[in-house]
Order: sequence, then C-alpha cells, then structure tokens
Amino acid sequence: MGTGKNKVAYKEISYSQLRSYCEMARRGSMSAAARALEVSHPTVWKQIRALEQLLGETLVDSDGRRSELTLAGKVLADLASPIIAEFESLRQRFQERHENALKQLSVAAPPRSYTDDMMGVIREFRQTYPDVRLKMREVFESFGNELLEQGEVDLVIGDRKCCRRPQDLDVEKLYEIEPMIIMPVGHPLSRKKRIELEDLGRYPLLNHPDFYPEDEGKAILNRAGAFNHPERGFDLVLASSIRSCVKEGYGIGLVGQVRKDHEKDPMLVERSISHLLPPAVCYAYRIRRISENPVQRAFMDLVRTRLGAGTAESSPI
Repeated sequence: MGTGKNKVAYKEISYSQLRSYCEMARRGSMSAAARALEVSHPTVWKQIRALEQLLGETLVDSDGRRSELTLAGKVLADLASPIIAEFESLRQRFQERHENALKQLSVAAPPRSYTDDMMGVIREFRQTYPDVRLKMREVFESFGNELLEQGEVDLVIGDRKCCRRPQDLDVEKLYEIEPMIIMPVGHPLSRKKRIELEDLGRYPLLNHPDFYPEDEGKAILNRAGAFNHPERGFDLVLASSIRSCVKEGYGIGLVGQVRKDHEKDPMLVERSISHLLPPAVCYAYRIRRISENPVQRAFMDLVRTRLGAGTAESSPI
C-alpha cells in the first residue's frame, strides 16, 4: 500500500480501523474483508491507510487482488486480533453478566426478622422468584451503611438503629412493630384488664435501656421509671433472650409483634401496650440510584404487602 515511513499523526486509533485491519489480515484481502463487514472496498482501504498514517509504518503490501502483511503488519495483527475478539464478545458478556446480576439479591436484617417477622416473606419470595438467588444475612446495631457502601448487601431492612447515616441512603417505610409486654403465666399484670404506664416500673424490666428504636418510646419509658426497679438484673436486646428470661421468672419484658397469628408460647402471657408506646418502624435502606432495581422492588413490595404498611412511603429521616 505504500513504502517507507510516514510522519506519525497524533490521533486516536479507532475500533472500526482495527476491525477492518484484523478482518483483512484474517481473510487475506481487502475485498474479502469488505464483504464480511458489509462495507465498501474503499472504506476498508481508507481505514487501513489511516492506521498506517497513525502508526507511521507500512502495514500491508497489496497488488489489488491480494494483501500481504509486512513485518510491522504482522506485529499489529498479533496485538490487535485478541483485542477485537474480546471487544466483539463484550455485548454477549454484558448481557450474561447483567442477567446474572438481576438474578441475585442480598438482604441484611436484624436477628428478630428471622424469629418474628420475615420468614414467611422469605419463603414466598423464593417460591415466586425461583430464578433469583436470595441471600439473607444479619445486621447488628448500626452497621447497615457499611454493608451497603461496601457492596456486601443490596438492601437493609430494619428499624432506625440499623443505619447510622440514613440521610445518605434511599429510605422507605415498610411496616410497623406493635409494642407488647410479656410476663409469665399467673403474673399479677396478667390479671389486669388494662396495663398502665406506672405498671412497667413495678416489676424488673429485662430490656436494655437503649433497646427502643424510637426516641419517643425511650422518653416515655424513662419518665415512667421502667428501668429503676431495685431487683432489675438484666440488660437484654434480643427478643429470644428476653422471652427465655421471662419464662425463668426474672421479670417482665417488652417485645414487638408484627404478625398477630404467630405461634404463642403457652408459658407466657402477651399483652399489647400500643396505648402506652408508639410502634417501632421498619424501613428499607439502599444506595440511591437513578434507576430502580426490579428485584429489590419486588422484595420490598412483598415485605410491605405481607407485613403491613400499605403503599410505598418515603421516610422523612
């Protein structure tokens, strides 16, 4: 196509130039490359000629019918052919990777979710979306931000304690947890028709003073002196621990109820105190995105539908 070296032009090598060149090198002529790429012969010639000008080397010797690579041309073909092959497979690999990403969902939730709230939701989601690999894990205290920001989970579901910086996240209200008081069968409170706030300070309360996620509820309990009983000897957080210690007779406990149809423990009496304390609210926390992830949305909507907050509601957090 030319002889000698040309002055190097300071431009970028394009994909179309390399594709035409590699196709010509593979098929042995510009005409064959043009037919394979469904472009004209002059187009292939111009793209290869532009490469020679950009690189300052003669890449092809051609007699019009056949094209023979020079030494420089062979070097370029060896370097460029794998790049073009990799690039041309990008679309297929992208589609496969994207489809796989849409078929995975990682959700973190506090321990109570697995004992009290969400097992039915998890079971139904897996039955409804068998192609989605759902991975559940626990989140403790306020580590939700870290799990989301590090990409360890796609979604965190829990109360206000789960994420220490909710203002950095997309937050939606999902469901409420009704406050309940539990006591052993035969306890004096079990015989009262209506439990009053002052009753909470008359018996050892096993909960940790900071357990209540809503500030209003904490303030109400502190004003009632709920944590001041002299025989109080436990600071518990997990509902399962509270239930065990109440059954042993160490005091009374506060737990949450979402599903009224959950199996009752015959050794305990449960009473609603929603007239005394506000409900704890569970939210969905996730990284803010421009576009909606349909798998995340399906899971959130199922939680909301089954556990009770109705339509989507953004949190004012």
